[in-house]
Amino acid sequence: MAELAQLEMLLELEQRREDKAAQDFSQVQQQVQEQQMRLDGMSKYRLDYLNQLQHRGQSGIASMQVGQYHAFVGKLDEGVEQLHHDIIKLQQVLQQRKDRWLAQRRKRKSVDFLIKEKRKREQVAEARKEQNNLDDFSSQRFIRARK
Repeated sequence: MAELAQLEMLLELEQRREDKAAQDFSQVQQQVQEQQMRLDGMSKYRLDYLNQLQHRGQSGIASMQVGQYHAFVGKLDEGVEQLHHDIIKLQQVLQQRKDRWLAQRRKRKSVDFLIKEKRKREQVAEARKEQNNLDDFSSQRFIRARK
């Protein structure tokens, strides 16, 4: 019985570790989503800005302003590229966290399986013990009845 209690304590520890790993995975997953939304927003803003430049260019625009527009678009391009790079890094971290969480989940399930098997064996042993006691009782009763 002490072994079962130890396994149950281990299961509780492994469950806490699994919960922490799942939480870590979820946090990075949220960061990826937030960065993706920022990237999408910045890409849309860049496209809108280029459309605005094209529209202004059709009605005439000074060359100095065109240079300023292009410089700003260049800064937007750098920002888009940086966000894209950050997302790739976060996705790598996300995969690592997912792998860690799944590995921890397998460990917890293994301990849970051991506990269930231990309980089954104990139940079988208890049932055999009860059956042996009943058999002994019946045998003694039979012997007494014959005397």
